[in-house]
Amino acid sequence: MLGIIGAMSEEVQLLLNEMTDTSESVHAGITVTHGSYKGTEIALAQSGIGKVNATICTQILIDMYKPQKLIFSGVAGGLLPNMQAGDIIIASHVVQYDMDLTAFGRRHGETPGRDRLIECHPDLVGKATAAFDIAFSGDKTEPNLMLGTIASGDRFVQDTDMLRWLQREFAALATEMEGAAFGYTCTLNNLPFVVIRTLSDASSESASGDFEKNLHKACQNSFRLMDQMIPNVMEDKPEKDRRNRS
Repeated sequence: MLGIIGAMSEEVQLLLNEMTDTSESVHAGITVTHGSYKGTEIALAQSGIGKVNATICTQILIDMYKPQKLIFSGVAGGLLPNMQAGDIIIASHVVQYDMDLTAFGRRHGETPGRDRLIECHPDLVGKATAAFDIAFSGDKTEPNLMLGTIASGDRFVQDTDMLRWLQREFAALATEMEGAAFGYTCTLNNLPFVVIRTLSDASSESASGDFEKNLHKACQNSFRLMDQMIPNVMEDKPEKDRRNRS
């Protein structure tokens, strides 16, 4: 069983449209659709926006459906100047950038007894990169792929100072509002996970307008990758983790 979560309806609808043999159930106001996706058993949920919603949804999925692996897929804001809307970021790590215990001598994102950066499972990172290579031809009209840290917090980032701070503090490639909470919950449950994000904006002053303009394109690119990844993700054959590829 594969568990898949997206925060918004736009991030899950294209996958939902392709599911067969479906049944729905509602838990704590969260609708979970169980069924088949090209022969792979999945449970698909829309969490709602933010870290609290992501945590609740992830634990519900784990408790009620017993997935062996989990994916969070959706959109994010890019943090580097050369990034374009539609580019895809596969997280090697996720971090809660708004976790602040610096008053006690800890770094931003650090909590007692836990790693600051939460690592995505290397095999799932490899399967996601392999799916990207199948889904996209590599010509100039297709999205770029980047692997690295994604920073999560309960804030829609749209200012340059915050963008630069996230780059400096965490060497982050993108920012969003759920991935680290999802990853933290999966880690506590000893379950492999990966976060996959497509860029909708550049986290700048125009981010809110860019988000609205590019949301459809970003969700289409996410769907193309997920459509290739889901049928192969439960196979035991390991894929090469390309996070260090040249």
